[in-house]
Amino acid sequence: MESDVPDPVPVVDLIARPGRPSRARESHLLRAEVAEAWPVVWNHEAVAWANGVRSGEQPSYGTWGAPPGPTEYEAEDVQRVADAIAGGTAVLEPRWRRDTEEGREAQRRHHEHWRRKAVRARWMVGAFVLLMLGGIGVLWYVSARS
Repeated sequence: MESDVPDPVPVVDLIARPGRPSRARESHLLRAEVAEAWPVVWNHEAVAWANGVRSGEQPSYGTWGAPPGPTEYEAEDVQRVADAIAGGTAVLEPRWRRDTEEGREAQRRHHEHWRRKAVRARWMVGAFVLLMLGGIGVLWYVSARS
C-alpha cells in the first residue's frame, strides 16, 4: 500500500531540536513531538494508553489558579513504543493508524465530530451575542422613551 506517512524522528533528535518550546521538560515530549516520533499513528492517546506510555499534564500556572496544562509523555516510553511500532510488536489497532483504510475513516469521523461541535458552539455564541444585543437595544429603547 502506497502511503504518504513520513519517516519517524528519533526521540533524541526531538529533545535536542533547537527552538523546542520552552515549557517542554527535557525528559518529556509534547503531543506534536509524539506525532513526529509515531508518524503512522493519528490517535496518539489510545496508542500511548495501550502501550503503557507514562504521561501527565504539564504544570500550568495562570492568574486564577492552575488549570490543567497540555499532556506530556515520557520520552523513554515514546522511544520504546516507536521501536515497537517499527518492529511490528506494538499494540496498534488498525483504526489508530494513518496508513489503513479503517484508520483514515476513523480519523475522518473523529475530525468531523469535532468540526460539528465547533460549528454548533459558534452558532450558540452567535445566538447569545444577538440575544444580549437585542436585550441591550430593548433596554436602551425603553429608557429613551421614559
